[in-house]
Amino acid sequence: PDPRGVSIAQNINIKQLNTEGTEHYTRGYVKGKLRYRGSQSISYEDFKERISNLAATKNFKSIRYRLSNNGDGKDLTLNLKENSQSAFFRFGIHYDDLYKTGFLLNFTKKRLLFDNDVLSFDAVVFENVRFNLDYYIDHGVHWSVGLRARFNSFNKSITASFASRAFSINTDFNRIEFDVSDFTTQLYAQTQIRGQFALGLGGEYKHLTYELPTLSDPRNGGPLILDNSDYLSAYGFLKYDTLDNAFFPSSGLLFDGDFHLYLYSSDFTGEFSEFSVGKASMGFAVPLVHRLSLNVFAEGGFKVGTTTLSSFDFILGGYARNFINNFISFYGYDYFSFGGNSFVKGLLGLDYELFKNHHVNFFANYANAGNNIFNDGEWFTAPDFSGYSIGYGWDTFLGPVELKYTWSPEASQSIWFFNVGLWF
Repeated sequence: PDPRGVSIAQNINIKQLNTEGTEHYTRGYVKGKLRYRGSQSISYEDFKERISNLAATKNFKSIRYRLSNNGDGKDLTLNLKENSQSAFFRFGIHYDDLYKTGFLLNFTKKRLLFDNDVLSFDAVVFENVRFNLDYYIDHGVHWSVGLRARFNSFNKSITASFASRAFSINTDFNRIEFDVSDFTTQLYAQTQIRGQFALGLGGEYKHLTYELPTLSDPRNGGPLILDNSDYLSAYGFLKYDTLDNAFFPSSGLLFDGDFHLYLYSSDFTGEFSEFSVGKASMGFAVPLVHRLSLNVFAEGGFKVGTTTLSSFDFILGGYARNFINNFISFYGYDYFSFGGNSFVKGLLGLDYELFKNHHVNFFANYANAGNNIFNDGEWFTAPDFSGYSIGYGWDTFLGPVELKYTWSPEASQSIWFFNVGLWF
C-alpha cells in the first residue's frame, strides 16, 4: 500500500481501524473507508481532535470526511487533497539566560528520497552556535526509522564549591567558567503502542567535552579539560504526551522515559567502565476552576555501574526547556548548582490565564540529589533542596515570553529568569 495511507492512520491516531477495500490516489485525493474492529470506540470529540492532528501535519490542502452508519458501527470516508509544497524555510529568534541570543534557520524537505520521509535541519547562530539534523522515514503504526545528529555548546560560570563536589576541583576562585561541547548522532527505530505511546530503540555515538578554561592544567599548562571522550551506547525510550500546551498546560498527561547503556569510551579520563543511566519524567495538568489549572510533575534518574566517571551525573539548577543530556531545571538555584549520580524531583504549580494567552503562575519544586540516593533511602527523606517561582507568561505566535522570579529558602538567594521565543 502507498505509505501515505499508513501515515493517515497514524496521524488520526486510530490504530484500531481497518481499511476496507482499496484507497485510491487520484490527482492528490485519497478516498477510503475505515471501520472499527469489534467493540472499539472513540468519542466524537477525540475524533475531531485527531482530525486536527492530521491537519497540523500540513501535508494536505484540504481534509473532508463523512461518517455513515453501517449497521454495526460507523464508516469513515476521507477525502484529502495533498499539499504539493515539499520544501520550505523557517526563521526564528530566541533568548534565554543560558544560551543567550540565538537566530534560527530551519530547512525542511518532505519526500526527499521516499514518499514518506522528511528531512529537517536547524542551524542556530550568534552567541552559542548549534545545529540539529533529523531524518525520519515514517511507516505509521509500523516500525519507522530515524537518524538524528546535533552539535550543542554553551558556557556558564559555576561556583567553586560545586566544582569541588562534582569534579573534585579545588580553587581559590569563587566562580569558574564551565564550557560544554556535545556532538551526538543517533540511529533508531520507533513504533507506537496502542496508537498512543512512542517506543524507540537505537544506538548512539557521542563526543563530549567538559572544560574549565579559567583553570590551568598542571600537566601541560593549558585549560583544564575534565572530559574529551567518545562514547558508544545502546538506548531506548518510551513517550506519552497528551498535554494541551507545551508551555502552559491546563490538561493532559505526560510520561517520558529514557535508558542508556554505555558500552565503550575512548576514555580521556581513565575512569570508564560499562555503566547505565536511566531517567524519567511524568505528571499531569488538570483544570480546577475557570482559567485556573493545577500542574503536578515528578522526575528522577539514576546511574548503575562501578565507574567513577562524573560526566553523566545529573546536575540541577536554573530554568531551561532546551537542556541536553542530564542537566535538569530547578527553580530557586542558579544553573548547575547541585547534583550527583541520582536524583528525584517534584514540581507543583498553579497557572491562571488572566486573559487569552496571558498567564500568571506559581511553582514549587523539591529535590534530593547526590550519590546513590536510591541505595541508602535518601530519596525518600525530607527534601534537601527547595525552590519557588512566581512568573508571567505570554504565549505568542513566535513562542512564549516568560519572566520568572525564583528563590530558595535554604540557599538564601533569589534569581530572575527571562525567556523570549520558542526554545531551540
